[in-house]
Amino acid sequence: MNCAIGIDLGGTKTAIGLVNENGEIISREMFATEGPEKTIEEMGKSIDRMIEKVGIIEGIGIGSPGPIDSKKGIVVCPPNLPEWRNIPLADILSHKYKVKVMLNNDANVAALGEWLFGAGRGVQNFIYITVSTGIGGGAVLNGRFYEGENANALEVGHATIDYKGPRCGCGNYGCFEAMASGTALARFAREAIKERRDSILAGYERIRAEDVFEAAKMGDALAVKLVDDEALYLGVGLTNVINSFNPGMIAIGGGVSKAWDMYYEKMMQVIKERALPTNYEVVQVVRAKLGEDIGIVGAASLVYNLSME
Repeated sequence: MNCAIGIDLGGTKTAIGLVNENGEIISREMFATEGPEKTIEEMGKSIDRMIEKVGIIEGIGIGSPGPIDSKKGIVVCPPNLPEWRNIPLADILSHKYKVKVMLNNDANVAALGEWLFGAGRGVQNFIYITVSTGIGGGAVLNGRFYEGENANALEVGHATIDYKGPRCGCGNYGCFEAMASGTALARFAREAIKERRDSILAGYERIRAEDVFEAAKMGDALAVKLVDDEALYLGVGLTNVINSFNPGMIAIGGGVSKAWDMYYEKMMQVIKERALPTNYEVVQVVRAKLGEDIGIVGAASLVYNLSME
């Protein structure tokens, strides 16, 4: 069976997996992300061990935080990887292993993996959106992987949904990410308990998004209101995506998707009220299937997608 290596380069950890042509992870390893020299050395050790298992690999795919240059395979300057500046990662690994090595934005490769091996199989126009610390996205349009001019398409997290909203990390105001990410939900909770000390959340030293969902399950009035607001913001942001791309499916992943049942119905009601009827009628909004595996499988998907073109 054919196998490829998938590398999920993250701000704090790097995960590497040996992935077969069915999208199944045969072997995986994980280690802390440090400076380029040390991290690339550890990548090499993991890849060597995985090649020993199968003898030959089809190629290596890498998902990295942006900005990147996908055409040249360069990690340009990710904010969460301050030591990684203009690192030609694809060339380094290609030279060592003599196989095709492809690098792309981590949200893009997640979309590709979910399309090839997850919820999006067989969907011609597919959008993947991750809702976690931030909000990012990727797309397959007309059956082809879409990355934009320089692999930075589908930055849906930085579409404005409230022009008077809070300032986003990107410098804009009221971005989808600033309103509906897990980070935003926790921030809204911290702000709200300054005046609502009757909430369960007032007893938390550090509020996280998952704490808000847990308090809402317990019937806490403030938490219920915050989750309802989260559903509204998600619905508004997804309506923009639906009206812009007219997809057949949107799959939602990331940490916030774990509380899917708590906001799904209201989110869909918002979308139904706001989306163009012709676009709403043809789109499915579903929870992504690949879960924690999406970074590794998505990266390996760069190799398998190339073989399909």
